[in-house]
Amino acid sequence: MSVMRPSPPRASSLRTTYRRSTVRHQLSVGMLALVGAAVALAGCGSTDHSRAVRVAPAARRASAPVPSVASTTTTLPVAPVTWSACQNGLQCATVTVPLDYAEPAGPTLAVALARHPASDPAARIGALIFDPGGPGGSGIDNLPTELGVLGPDVLARYDVVSLDPRGVGRSSPVRCAAADGTSTPGPLIDPVPTDLAAQLALIADFRAYATSCQATSGALLAHVGTVDVARDLDRIRAAMGEPSISYVGYSYGTLLGATYASMFPTHVHSLVLDGAIDPAVSSDDMSLQQAQGYETSFTTFASWCSGSPACSWRPTSDPTTALLALVDRARAAPLPAGGGRVVGPGEIYDALLGGLDARSFWPTLGTALADAASGDGAAVASMADHYRNAGSSNASDAVEAIDCSDHPVSRDLAVYPGLAARDSAVAPIFGPLLAWGEAGCAVWPVLPSRQPSALHDTGAPPALVVGTTGDPATPYRWAQALAGDLAGSALLTRIGQDHVASYTSICVRSAVTAYLLDGTLPPPGATCSG
Repeated sequence: MSVMRPSPPRASSLRTTYRRSTVRHQLSVGMLALVGAAVALAGCGSTDHSRAVRVAPAARRASAPVPSVASTTTTLPVAPVTWSACQNGLQCATVTVPLDYAEPAGPTLAVALARHPASDPAARIGALIFDPGGPGGSGIDNLPTELGVLGPDVLARYDVVSLDPRGVGRSSPVRCAAADGTSTPGPLIDPVPTDLAAQLALIADFRAYATSCQATSGALLAHVGTVDVARDLDRIRAAMGEPSISYVGYSYGTLLGATYASMFPTHVHSLVLDGAIDPAVSSDDMSLQQAQGYETSFTTFASWCSGSPACSWRPTSDPTTALLALVDRARAAPLPAGGGRVVGPGEIYDALLGGLDARSFWPTLGTALADAASGDGAAVASMADHYRNAGSSNASDAVEAIDCSDHPVSRDLAVYPGLAARDSAVAPIFGPLLAWGEAGCAVWPVLPSRQPSALHDTGAPPALVVGTTGDPATPYRWAQALAGDLAGSALLTRIGQDHVASYTSICVRSAVTAYLLDGTLPPPGATCSG
């Protein structure tokens, strides 16, 4: 979801938000027939659809039983991995895994790997598996960039391994064609419906997209969740002949790492989780808290814009009011973007989500908004394209399939107008966007494979959890919660705005290096300001 790379280079696979993605294709006329007049949105014109937060904050840290994340060891034999030279001076391989771990002798998948061998084999500590985030990110495509973030001292003593998780890139990718088998031009359908007709259209598009995914990807959709990927990690560990692995995960990769440590704690050597997800947060709370994070980030961005010569967007009214007016204008009359393309609300929201990811993106976002306010949507369209497509060859399709597997939502479509209204009251820009985004999983063809619950890693060594105070995509409170759940772990706080501190903070990278090389954890209350 990156738009442009800050310094040091950011992996292009890192999704800026842990969210339901906006729709990827335009609604065709025939799709409306899929929804019908009711579309299960009974009474959605009513104003009385508010509901309380699903999980009370005081109770959510309880460790409810989660059978799908129970520690599991399969007896299916694992063939030793065979590495061969591949692109960028790396070594590549595949490891065979069951499609369905409940049927280990059934159909299989080949998970693609890439490795940078330790440059000082005599001092080698072991294998370090890296996940750059997403979901839907290709670890193989991004490994060369990530090696620069980990640094030479880590590269000397670890074989650094990354993968395309099942359903992504080279590993049996999820594919979702448009309902008629073709792609349609923009604008994207409005992701924040403002009346009943727009709500029906949005749900119709979600249904059509889900139907196309099921038709194209079939049985794979039920087996791309994080629990299955965690099991794959342990088969990869066994195939490499390692008694334990070190793991570094960013953003979505923190959910994968925490899940692995909870399932296979004795197979963990060290664990770094930066830009942490709280596995116990419900989907409703996740959407609301992330919306609040982006709202705060937008306010900070707008304040910077008002006083920086690097920003050309300077509305004369309140920035939130001005932005929502721009969205309304694009809703009424999409903005020309060149080449016959036009830009609507969906592209503006995607550009915002991508541009608020890091301070280094802010000048680009400011230019795009200023151009849009002048009637030119080309820069917004470019940012939106990067946001939706960065990460892997099938990023947009994979993120929806994995999110819907990982995060249960209400399948009662009548609740979403009220949920959007609730979230809009505290986050007027992003609240309704992310609330309505959940509805994409409400019509998904398969049920989730995990439930929200605190994860514990009893038997694993202490982890290093990193959280950034102004991170819009993974709010700081999530890092605090996760660090409290993982036994003996240390929370390192980065004071700043960017998503995933390791990309921009020398201080954080130094702490990560010290932990990976000699097990040194930061002291309680440690912070990084640079």
